[in-house]
Amino acid sequence: MKMSNIQMRYDIIKKLNYELKDESLNNKKLTPKVDISVTQNFQPKEKEYFGTIGLNIKFHLKESKKIVLKLELETEAGFYGNPKIKENEFKELVIKSGIMSLLQISRAKIISISANFGFVPPIYLPMLNINELVEKELEKAKITNQ
Repeated sequence: MKMSNIQMRYDIIKKLNYELKDESLNNKKLTPKVDISVTQNFQPKEKEYFGTIGLNIKFHLKESKKIVLKLELETEAGFYGNPKIKENEFKELVIKSGIMSLLQISRAKIISISANFGFVPPIYLPMLNINELVEKELEKAKITNQ
C-alpha cells in the first residue's frame, strides 16, 4: 500500500462565538464581510512530518452600517506527511491543501451549526478567492515558487 504525501488526521472546532442583534435576518439587504487569518505550526521531523493549519474566520452581516450578525469560528486541522518527501514540499502541500480543505470544512460546519441553532436560512459563507492568503502563508513559511 503506497502512502500519499500528506494525510489529514483530524479537524476540530477550537472556538465558536456568534452574536445576533436582530431576531430576523429575512427580507433585509445584508452585506457579508469575511476576514480570515491563518496559523501554521510545523514540528521537527521524527518518523514522519507533522503540521497544523488553523483558520480563524470572522463573519459579519451588515445592514447599512449596522452589524446584524457577528460570527467567529476557529478551526484547526492536523496533517502527517510521508518522510520521503522534502520538508518544503510537505509544508507547501499542508498550506495549500490545508487552507482550502479547512475552509470547505468550516463552511459546512457553519451551515450545519447555524441550521441547528434555528437560523432560517442557515448562514452561508460566500465563495472566496484565497490565492493571496495562500501566497502570504507560503511566504511566512519561507516557501517560494522557484
